[in-house]
Amino acid sequence: MNTFKTITKLDFRTLKYCNLFLIKYRRKAYIWFIVTAVLSLGIAVYDILVIKSQYRMFAVLSILFVAYSLYQMLTVEKKLDTSLSRFFQNRQVSSQIVEVDSEKITVTRSLDPNHPVTYEWAYISEIDEMPQFYMLMVGKSAPIIIDRSPENVMEGSLETLDAIIREKTSSKPYKFVTKDIVKIPITYVHQEVVVEEVKEEVLEEVKEVLAEEVKEEAAVSEQAQETDHQEKPKE
Repeated sequence: MNTFKTITKLDFRTLKYCNLFLIKYRRKAYIWFIVTAVLSLGIAVYDILVIKSQYRMFAVLSILFVAYSLYQMLTVEKKLDTSLSRFFQNRQVSSQIVEVDSEKITVTRSLDPNHPVTYEWAYISEIDEMPQFYMLMVGKSAPIIIDRSPENVMEGSLETLDAIIREKTSSKPYKFVTKDIVKIPITYVHQEVVVEEVKEEVLEEVKEVLAEEVKEEAAVSEQAQETDHQEKPKE
């Protein structure tokens, strides 16, 4: 049985491509914009030619709505970049090892390496493809993301992976794009978050607090002994 194994880093690049694909092609944002724009322009024309209201209120509101929707559509990628930049502030990049064969997909997450999760192909509801990644949709759960970068391959070849995917697309919903969907270049640089250093700093702070408490207890004990000595009656 042919097996393919790769590692997918869930970094800025991965999340940008996958979220952008979901917004543009699964949620059909452009189709929704076209439909609402046509309806709004129809209302504007009807207001101008038929209703002929004094202030053209419906026409003005319709045009403003179209302009706002157009702005929202054209700034989707920029807003996504902003959201991802905030998401990765002081946050480590996790990864997952994905092993694929003709029967199942096994995902081992770096956050929980001792508990790999196995999915049979029957549970994959849709396959999405772009030049950089495959996304395997598992119902309403988060998709399984497979990085197609050659440098991340751990076992097998990209040809093996493509052959397995082609076999499965014959019986499942399948969306794909051949162009690069990212228009704004990815320049984000992840800040290294060193967990061990943070832990050491916390431990040092705890040690200092404990040392201060020990000193205070010693001072109180000495003071109590002096008081007891002074109050002790002479024989």
